[in-house]
Amino acid sequence: MKFKSSFRSTAQRSARSLLFLAVLFAAIRNAAAQEPVPPSPSPLLPPSEVEERMRALETKLAAIQEKDEKRSKLLEWLEHLRISGYLQPQLIWQSFNDAASPNVGAGNSPGLPGGIGPNSTIARPDGTTTNPDFFRLRRARLKTEVMPSEYAKFVFEIDPNLAGGTAVGTGTIAKNTEAVAIIPWSKDVRTEIGMGIFKIPFGNELLQSDADRPFIERGWAEQNFTPGEFDTGVRAYTTALEKKLTVQAAVVNGVTEGERNFTIVPDLNRGKDVVGRVNLNIGPADAGVSGVVGEGAVVDSAALRFQQYRRWGVNFEAAVHHPFVKSLGTTKLSSELVLAHNLDRGVRYAFALPTITTNDGGNVGSHDERALFVRLEQDFSKWFTLGLRYDMYTPDSAQKNNARDTYSTVFVVHFTKGLQLMLEYDHAIDNVHRPGASAPSRHIESFSSVLQVRI
Repeated sequence: MKFKSSFRSTAQRSARSLLFLAVLFAAIRNAAAQEPVPPSPSPLLPPSEVEERMRALETKLAAIQEKDEKRSKLLEWLEHLRISGYLQPQLIWQSFNDAASPNVGAGNSPGLPGGIGPNSTIARPDGTTTNPDFFRLRRARLKTEVMPSEYAKFVFEIDPNLAGGTAVGTGTIAKNTEAVAIIPWSKDVRTEIGMGIFKIPFGNELLQSDADRPFIERGWAEQNFTPGEFDTGVRAYTTALEKKLTVQAAVVNGVTEGERNFTIVPDLNRGKDVVGRVNLNIGPADAGVSGVVGEGAVVDSAALRFQQYRRWGVNFEAAVHHPFVKSLGTTKLSSELVLAHNLDRGVRYAFALPTITTNDGGNVGSHDERALFVRLEQDFSKWFTLGLRYDMYTPDSAQKNNARDTYSTVFVVHFTKGLQLMLEYDHAIDNVHRPGASAPSRHIESFSSVLQVRI
């Protein structure tokens, strides 16, 4: 029985082996049948046909090369082109106490009209209302810079929000627009000489891009000294010591873009304003000083009187910027102190302008201004920034309790490169008043939200 069982097992194994070999042989034969037969080598071409084909190939390559050269010449200017810009659509909400209400004085009333609250919406004579809450396009800048050579630059920046006209919503769309000559004195020293419209070099916050500043608006003093930020003239900016030292000088008209007649009469008098700034940046800290001196003009349109007056200002700036806690990010602490004389433009406080005090137009009533702000900005990783700012400005330091104090908090969310959300709350106490009047104690609460996209 054991012999028969062993014989049967051996036979079964042999049968399986033969079956496997048969299948394998059939598969190999089938694969060999499907393999393509290599083509037989073609006969050699005659030399004349080879030369003809080579000439045709050379002609085609020459045509392609000529086309590429033409395309390169057409697009060569793109290598010298730089386009940048940013959009800042904004939602703003404001509320006021009785003294600060836009409804004060409506209907020839010295205070609020009967039955009207400080935050009620009422009609104005010009067809608008006193509503302060709305969406708006705060800034929309598009800047084009072209360098046709290493010694020249063309700058053209626009914003669709009109400014500098005789009324709100009129004026020009031009912002930083100038022709620039570049002088590379050495590898380390470089001077730019520009002529056109540019930011006045008076303090760091004024020169800082509105897209770089976490706070949506500049300090209150700068909004009164340089409304609109831009003026027209000629400038010379020099950098040295590996760009650690910056020396800036400019001669300008003295009428900034935020003033009413910027586009009509860019300068009301023959005199020009001279502005200068020096800043030394040593890495974790920097310090600088700016100065401006020139002539302003006051116009009495009713009596057709015109009088010039001297004005000047000095700005002291200092800043610390360093990642003290690397896991958080950079800490920035900056401050500017301004002492000035007749520098207010009267855009927000008409009585802050010097007044003609004699009938012959020989004298003006002058004002000394003082301003201070302190900013603290702390990054929390690459995603968030928290900012705090105290801002004080008085257009007449000779009067007591005559300043506007603003306390601001801003929270910035950096979603991705070029996209951020800024949420800012401001509490302002405005006691600025005419000489001889009492401090009004105006309280203004503002919440602002800006979604910024930048290229």
